[in-house]
Amino acid sequence: MNKSEAKFRNTAVKMDDALVALLEQKEFNDISIIDICQKAGVNRSTFYAHYDNMYDLLDETQERAVSEFFTSFGASVDATDFSKMSADELIFISPQYLVPYLTFVKKNRRLYKVYNNSNAFSIGEMDKRLIENIFVPIYAKNGVTDKRIVEYMSHYFISGITAITMEWVKHDCEDDILFVCEVICICVRPSMKATGTTL
Repeated sequence: MNKSEAKFRNTAVKMDDALVALLEQKEFNDISIIDICQKAGVNRSTFYAHYDNMYDLLDETQERAVSEFFTSFGASVDATDFSKMSADELIFISPQYLVPYLTFVKKNRRLYKVYNNSNAFSIGEMDKRLIENIFVPIYAKNGVTDKRIVEYMSHYFISGITAITMEWVKHDCEDDILFVCEVICICVRPSMKATGTTL
């Protein structure tokens, strides 16, 4: 990436960040291009050099959030061959997946809160990629292939994990990541004994 491309990208990131900051205060439809430019410290011509309209900015901000989220898992998720793993290894509600997820959330708590609370973002895109890349291969390995059952189970897990994570974010991620990981694991597998220690 040359200097000009880096500057262009950095300016785009500033505008993405400006949108997230403004979404903490008001609804997407109440945010103007002028608001974005003032918050990002750019002029209107710079905005239009990057986007045709506010929806283009919204799409880019969402794609950046989703991309950074999946990058936080590392290359291992996309490269994992679930068919070669044993049933004991195929527990996706485990530290292997929860720690990167919670680490990303803690680092990006403002974005996560806005992403889950704003009507502007299409939450389904992140859920869809989680389900396709992690949940479905693990379900299939365990013999769960019925599409409707997969949908119900996936939304059950996602809703529960999101509820716990949002509670954690509400308290500014004060509790240790491994403690929150343990809480989520106990909710999914109640037979686990709560130890008050990390897993």
